[in-house]
Amino acid sequence: MAPPPPAVERRGGGGLGDSLALTLTSAFNSVAGLIGFVIAAWLMPQDEVGRATEFVSAMQLIGGAAQLNLGIGLMRWLPGAGRRSVRLVFGSLLLIMPLSGLVGLCYGLIVPRVAEIAAGDGPFGWGLLLLVLGCAGWGVFVVHDFVLVAIGRPWLAVWRSGTFAVARIGLLAVLGAGLASQGMVLSWVIPVVVWIAVGTVVLWFVVRRFAAAGPVGTLPSRASMAAFLAPTAVAQFGAVLLYNQIPLLANFRMGNEIGAVFFIAWQATVVVDTAAVFFTNSLAVQTAREPHRAAELARATRRRMLMVFVPLLVLGAALGWPVLRVLGEGYPVGAPVLAALMVGVLFRLVVVFELARRQADGDGFGYARLSLLNSGLVVVFAWLVPLPDPATTHPALVMLPFVVGYVVVQAAFAALVGRRGAR
Repeated sequence: MAPPPPAVERRGGGGLGDSLALTLTSAFNSVAGLIGFVIAAWLMPQDEVGRATEFVSAMQLIGGAAQLNLGIGLMRWLPGAGRRSVRLVFGSLLLIMPLSGLVGLCYGLIVPRVAEIAAGDGPFGWGLLLLVLGCAGWGVFVVHDFVLVAIGRPWLAVWRSGTFAVARIGLLAVLGAGLASQGMVLSWVIPVVVWIAVGTVVLWFVVRRFAAAGPVGTLPSRASMAAFLAPTAVAQFGAVLLYNQIPLLANFRMGNEIGAVFFIAWQATVVVDTAAVFFTNSLAVQTAREPHRAAELARATRRRMLMVFVPLLVLGAALGWPVLRVLGEGYPVGAPVLAALMVGVLFRLVVVFELARRQADGDGFGYARLSLLNSGLVVVFAWLVPLPDPATTHPALVMLPFVVGYVVVQAAFAALVGRRGAR
């Protein structure tokens, strides 16, 4: 693999700089989403919040699955791509975006209630168009961040995500009161479309500059690309299911009012989980730059991850009740649920690191097996476990089976991964 030019490597910061930049981009997106739902809880009836979360979960589910794990693939391949970087980056984007939009169209036709939420009082076709645009944009949104990190511009990704978060929250504050659930839909779709349009232009110039400064470079063969992407794309779909299908199932099975409470508690776990995933994803580009230091880089990443995220979990559990209490009388019942979910995320950190290590080592099948089993068991449990009657049972007890399933699965996998690591 040809080394990246020295100027690019210096600009990227490498190591901890890449990790922090990826973590901050994830944190801006996740925290903005959580703040958005907090604002929505103030502005809208509880059942309207639950309806809006169905659209957001569906959009992120489709856009995340259609990425095909090309974001991590680009982080692995761009350091050695040199002058072929433009072809690699924009070929990937032109694959992801139409695929995301097409899957969004099919999803809206099969599950019309999601498009109806987006349409509000307007025609169904308008809601379907918003779903397609949202899915197509979200499919490449995170990939832009991975590209910027891989070419040595990680802090440009941070600024991009920060401004996106501010715009999204501001739009929700303006539109939420008058348009209810449709206002939340528009607060996501409008910034996604604008930021992707502008970001693609910016990406064209910075990738061309990166390519011009590098050597001729090489690209992996199609066979090696497929060998990495095929299993890891399936595994990424498992993670996307974990983040987005669980709150959808909560709304479908518990109703929109309890589903809104569960969604906000679940979003707190997603904030920490995705930030940890982004933090450890930088191990892929670090290992690609310095493969001879793979073991050392893995140990350093694990240590830093625990130092950063364990205190965040404790803080999240402690702040659950006072934050939920501010939202209204229907939300504090989710405080014990949130605290229990933080325990589950503590176990999942072990799994997240092992996934990043396998991904950085190019162990696509090992990565896929672990990710699918972990995420799939949680989804299956949430889908099939019997629930108490929401009409006659305390909301916390209605949500309890989902929480127990998540914590038990993560604890079991953490024990399994830890035992194998010790061996």
